[in-house]
Amino acid sequence: MKFHLLLSFILLCTVPNANAQLLDAIRGHAQDLRVRFDDHQKIEGELIKRGQIDKTAKGQDLIHNSSGEWSVIKVGNQLFLQSSENFRSSPGPDYHVYISSKSAIKDNDEFSVQQIEVSRLKKPNGAAFYLLPTQNPEDVTSVLIWCKQFKEYIGSADLRQAK
Repeated sequence: MKFHLLLSFILLCTVPNANAQLLDAIRGHAQDLRVRFDDHQKIEGELIKRGQIDKTAKGQDLIHNSSGEWSVIKVGNQLFLQSSENFRSSPGPDYHVYISSKSAIKDNDEFSVQQIEVSRLKKPNGAAFYLLPTQNPEDVTSVLIWCKQFKEYIGSADLRQAK
């Protein structure tokens, strides 16, 4: 009898969290699908840096992946991160964009406080831009797409000076 009570208590404590996480994932996937077909969002300015998502990175797999180009654009005294029209990511519930002054990470276990969150990913397919929290291009050496809910690597790119 004590075993059944303990098991019931454990289920009551854990199932609601699992259900809430499942509902969040479903809502996130629905939002992801909805914005995939939005128009491209581009910002005009001076091209400072650019880089391609590393499709050979250890963290890329059939379920968690992305491809395409990312750029740093200067408009006035502000910096923006811009995904290109050829950017693509696998479907996900809670993708976020991060920058770092360090080289791009390549897998889940490399994620650290060196990654600075910029925004939720606005457009999982195509062009979108993001205002950066810095005005110094040296603060932006890499970009990372990360599933915050499930702590999964989706893709990253090292950003190099544009020629």
